[in-house]
Amino acid sequence: MYQFTVQDMTCQGCAAAITRAITGVEKQAIVKAFPAIRKLEVTSTLSAEQLLSLLNDAGYPAQLVAAQS
Repeated sequence: MYQFTVQDMTCQGCAAAITRAITGVEKQAIVKAFPAIRKLEVTSTLSAEQLLSLLNDAGYPAQLVAAQS
């Protein structure tokens, strides 16, 4: 699982767009978004770098906070 801070994620619409961006590439990814605290948790087989790239391409630049296996 990866944890990210996404400063531009401010609402459920943002969270939905982020979820679509990630699950569009990996359908089995589990995305939990918390817009109120700008936190994102992703369980995925994609690397942190791939996820950061997807988020950036979707217009939501992020910072990796933690990676757990």
